[in-house]
Amino acid sequence: MPVPWIKIEVILPDKQEVVTMAHLLKMKDPDTVVGKLIRLWAWADQQTVSGDCVGITCAYIDRLTFCKGFAKALMSVGWLGGEDGALQFLNFARHNGETAKARAESARRMAKSRADKEQQNGNRNGAQDATDVTENGNGCAKNVALKAQRKAQTEGEIEFNRTKGGGGRIPPFREKEAPGGIAPPPPDVQEWEAREDPPDFDAFVRWVQSLRPGWDVGGLNARERQAALRAFGGLRRPVSDTEKTALKEYLSHEPERSSKFDYPPDRELFFTIFQEVVQKAMAWFRRTGRKTPAEKEFARKQAAERRWKEEERSVRQRAERFRSGPEELIEELTSLRHEHGVKPLTDKELEKIRQGDYTQ
Repeated sequence: MPVPWIKIEVILPDKQEVVTMAHLLKMKDPDTVVGKLIRLWAWADQQTVSGDCVGITCAYIDRLTFCKGFAKALMSVGWLGGEDGALQFLNFARHNGETAKARAESARRMAKSRADKEQQNGNRNGAQDATDVTENGNGCAKNVALKAQRKAQTEGEIEFNRTKGGGGRIPPFREKEAPGGIAPPPPDVQEWEAREDPPDFDAFVRWVQSLRPGWDVGGLNARERQAALRAFGGLRRPVSDTEKTALKEYLSHEPERSSKFDYPPDRELFFTIFQEVVQKAMAWFRRTGRKTPAEKEFARKQAAERRWKEEERSVRQRAERFRSGPEELIEELTSLRHEHGVKPLTDKELEKIRQGDYTQ
């Protein structure tokens, strides 16, 4: 019985997507990402034909790869699509499935056939391939001109030469190392650094620095600034006052043994998963019944309004029961409204009381 297999390109460890995922997941070695990708793609090859995994969630992928946030990182580099609960492996048919495997087998057979033909031609024409050979007095070859044999290319090498690793070229920070063995930052970081900060970006950063103690110490480094620009650029609208209050209280009420993906301990991780933390903070804020200062003030005014209306209704009912005079009731209601800071009786209300109608 043939052993199941999947196709892996030799340039996978050097792809920009893998490097980006390692950065998002805070992994020092991108090869760790490669191993988890192989594990995930091998599972997908056994479970799906088209790449659609109906019913699969991001949490399931994180559990399958033993790495929290792995599914979100796949989405950020464009290798996973769909919605939570109906995810899809993008470009699945290009590398996996029976059709892709058949193409790979065909390319392998063609490459082997070309190599065999070139080997046979080389054996028949060996005398012509090694020509212009003369010997000097010491018996050493003076000039050897050998015809180079072309190495058969695999499908992965053909694809690499065609697309230059899938991204048009090998990332320059992989091509050469900076002095001291330290790789220079990726091109997108350099581009971000060269750009002018968008409007309101500084205010956004200052607000984030005020959320946790110690975050306001020192400016942002290059990696933090890159994450901050991506978080700010991903906002579809400004952060509302409710969200600001929810985030402040959510981070200040961090429970013991909490996850760093729920309560980010550093600024870079907070900027990287900003939208996710906002959603968690708002869900916690509503679940615990908390309110913003504006909502608290509105609720206080509503409670005060209900209170003085109940007291005024009681005063009117008592005046009607004991047959108090209209002017006596007007004086008592005026004093009550002044005490609660409510506008005085209108001319229409005064006329109604003087006519003997004490209802509210």
